[in-house]
Amino acid sequence: MSVQLLPARVAKKMRRLLLLCGLAALGLPAFVNAATVQYSLQDLLPGGSQAGGIILGDKNYSNFTFSSTGSHPLRPQDVNVRVTSSKSSPTLASDDRYTLQFTFGLDAFPGERTDLVVGYQVGVLDPNQLINRVGLRFNGTVPAQGPGNAAATVIETVGTTNGSDLAPGDPNRDTEVLDVFNDGPGRLSDDNSDFLVINPQRTLQFTKDILVSSQPTGGYAAISVVDNIVDQVPEPTMLGLITVLGGGFFLRRRR
Repeated sequence: MSVQLLPARVAKKMRRLLLLCGLAALGLPAFVNAATVQYSLQDLLPGGSQAGGIILGDKNYSNFTFSSTGSHPLRPQDVNVRVTSSKSSPTLASDDRYTLQFTFGLDAFPGERTDLVVGYQVGVLDPNQLINRVGLRFNGTVPAQGPGNAAATVIETVGTTNGSDLAPGDPNRDTEVLDVFNDGPGRLSDDNSDFLVINPQRTLQFTKDILVSSQPTGGYAAISVVDNIVDQVPEPTMLGLITVLGGGFFLRRRR
């Protein structure tokens, strides 16, 4: 009995599925004692069943936007959105960390490039709380790099909605950029997380540009999980913190 080989196109799809499943299993740190809600991104866009946004605890995630282009563009229904609230310390009376997690299957074989751009707004409902730190994490990887270049990256623009200065220190500006990057072992320096202390804010605007790309002689690049983190403390404590830090001398260097 002869053994038939799978067509190259089918084999490639199977490899893509297996590799993405492996990445999803790796994921990012799990949440303990946390409250969680989850929707499809399609539900959160205008006209969707949850177009008004997500409210969890004292956070309101709203005004979602979506676009995707390239070799294998995603659809909004291909992206899951999960919001989790948790405590950074068991001694806290209320949750002070909120994580907005996007899960999807985005990858590139040699000669491919796919881009996903997601925007949204985060607002604080509790008048006694303000956001004082933001963070970005992902599980991007290039497990099999070729002689050419392949990379997985997320560039996140964070901005105030009232034009105020976003982060302590000079120069004064209402937007800052966080980024994470992975091009496999032995190449450029890889960063899977990036955090920034900010001036206390009640509302922030986020735009994530999520990209996987590979040159014709490059390797395989993939991303399946991207986290947006906002931390908060009661307003009087935050004001004291900014004073102690002396205007941001020890804060993350601006780009």
